[in-house]
Amino acid sequence: MPRTGLSADEVRERAVEVAADAIRRLGFERVRLVDVARDLGVSHAALYKHFADKTVLLDAVSERWLGEVDATLEKLAQRPNRSAEQRIRDVFLALHRAKRERVLADPALYHAFDTAAEALKPFIVRHLEALQRLLLGLVKEAQGGGEIGKGKAAAIATLLVDATASFTHPKLVSEHAERNRETELQLLLTTVFLGLRA
Repeated sequence: MPRTGLSADEVRERAVEVAADAIRRLGFERVRLVDVARDLGVSHAALYKHFADKTVLLDAVSERWLGEVDATLEKLAQRPNRSAEQRIRDVFLALHRAKRERVLADPALYHAFDTAAEALKPFIVRHLEALQRLLLGLVKEAQGGGEIGKGKAAAIATLLVDATASFTHPKLVSEHAERNRETELQLLLTTVFLGLRA
């Protein structure tokens, strides 16, 4: 048990929170592990037991946020009384909205996430794989209900991701964050679904 009286899991959680605050104050590049340890009230060496280096800790900040986004998408995908097409729309709108809100409200933390996404860190890959699986299930459901035509469900799920990239890719969301583009995203999805029904 560390001097703080916190369990190992609590130390990790608090370290992520302290690191997030440090990123907001200092910027992503200027955060140091020693500063996080000091703010947390533990030794530098004690923090190394939980995070191999600064990069691992800073990635944990983005990973936690992305995990919250993934949980939201999963709930939307399972909503009752909505067609599979509506739930696919819900997923893309929520993903776009989460990233846009993050870049507007927390630009320093979004920069940390964008840096991790650009490097295709393992937690980013897991997020992309989870999104693909979620969409694959919804596409199969939409095909089963006659909402979209037959075809390789995995290819259709990939097509949806590629078609909406302008609204979900971290860099492109950041570039257009000042303008609310949800209407355009809805129009794009309508066009894609019209094609998939043909």
